[in-house]
Amino acid sequence: MLNVLIALGIFATILVFLHGCAALHRAMTPKGKDRAIERLQKWSTTGYVAQLEIVRRESFSDIPWLHELLATMRRFQPLRVLHRQADCRIPLGSFVLATPVLGMAGLIGSMRLLHVPFVLALLFAALLGAVPSGYLYWLKIQRMKQFEQQLPEALELISRALKAGHAFSVGLKLVGDEAADPIGIEFRRVFDEVSMGVALPQALQNMTDRLDCVDLRFFVTSVLVQRETGGNLAEIIDSLASLIRKRFELQLKVRALSAEGRFSGAILFLLPFVVGFMLYQLNAEYMGALFTDPIGQNLLMVGSFLMVTGAVIMKRMIIIKV
Repeated sequence: MLNVLIALGIFATILVFLHGCAALHRAMTPKGKDRAIERLQKWSTTGYVAQLEIVRRESFSDIPWLHELLATMRRFQPLRVLHRQADCRIPLGSFVLATPVLGMAGLIGSMRLLHVPFVLALLFAALLGAVPSGYLYWLKIQRMKQFEQQLPEALELISRALKAGHAFSVGLKLVGDEAADPIGIEFRRVFDEVSMGVALPQALQNMTDRLDCVDLRFFVTSVLVQRETGGNLAEIIDSLASLIRKRFELQLKVRALSAEGRFSGAILFLLPFVVGFMLYQLNAEYMGALFTDPIGQNLLMVGSFLMVTGAVIMKRMIIIKV
């Protein structure tokens, strides 16, 4: 039975590896042809090209059945949202296929090579299978940080456009043309949707769905409230941009004050691994009992659980939300 699982794992690994190579090749393909198509769609007056510009279909995978599965099942909705917020060019189907393959490889590899018990092998398989989702989450975090840093300048640009007498949509277009990605492409999408006939509140709501940013929700809410009640939108946006900048300054001060706690937590978390590696180099037989003896394996499981719990508690203690 174990040989059959190994054979299936090897076959699935090769299949996903080939699919990942094809996706990586598409991701690294130059965008010259895509830009030419977008320019033709933008300036052409034919009804067919206009229809392609209005209707946008999201492709989750090149495999038809996998695309239908990801598009229809509600269970994959959080993963679809995470992939959209990360703005990853690799199809979502590649991450979905990589998850069970990595989990199976971790389970079989840990049992065959490390000779660990089944419970530890399951834990290792779960950690390895969570790598694709963790990578998407890391991409999302990095993109949101960059977006938040660009947001004050974009709001000030919109405010200056309003003070110069331009419409709010012109301010969105200025941000889309002048600002760098990711904020440039997001505001450009809003302007394109409004140009195609989508209502401004709906276009702004679509942008908040694509981006997990609290400051952006404040901006959208202030714009929608101003459209209902009236007021000086330029001053409101200026105040919001100033508030965001002050919050960034406060975050930097908090990060500087909590640097000692974060450094201590990192040392305490890495210290057991460093000491264990040094002892293994000095006396491999002495440390090998932790992996071969049942009592040592139980101690490893308990110690790993306590270390993870302590790391989570220390992180919650030193991280202060502003």
